[in-house]
Amino acid sequence: MRALSLCAATLSVLLAACVDAPLQPAHLAPDGQLNTLHMEQSALSAQQPAAARQAVNVTAVLAAQDSGALEDADIFSPDVGAIHLHLRADGLTSTRPVTFVWTHGEARDELAGVLAPSRALTRVSSRSITPEETGAWTVEVFESASSSGERKLLFTREFQVL
Repeated sequence: MRALSLCAATLSVLLAACVDAPLQPAHLAPDGQLNTLHMEQSALSAQQPAAARQAVNVTAVLAAQDSGALEDADIFSPDVGAIHLHLRADGLTSTRPVTFVWTHGEARDELAGVLAPSRALTRVSSRSITPEETGAWTVEVFESASSSGERKLLFTREFQVL
């Protein structure tokens, strides 16, 4: 009985290894087709390929206006009240969760949001500005953290409040 269970365990390990084995160059003919020589058994991967990354072209406007006619700027007055980030993501096929990060000196504000497919510029994040918050600023857009905890930077923009 013990020999039978050992044999079954060994067979299950060997079968699992065969199912996940990728194709090797020896499996392919020069024209890229499967080589039929010595192919009594084919080792094909049962794993689903990772989702393909899509290319997205981001257009951005940083403006004092929250809607209507927008004036893109890199320098803002301290009494502006708020600065608004408007984005358009061409090539995006579905809504994607993102994090907007507004940085001024050592202060860093992180705001959860989404990047959605759109044919026009859309206000996606805003930051109130007080007259005391002059100097260099940065706004960044990160995709949601991956399973490894990494966040990919999708967009960054520097501006001044003077």
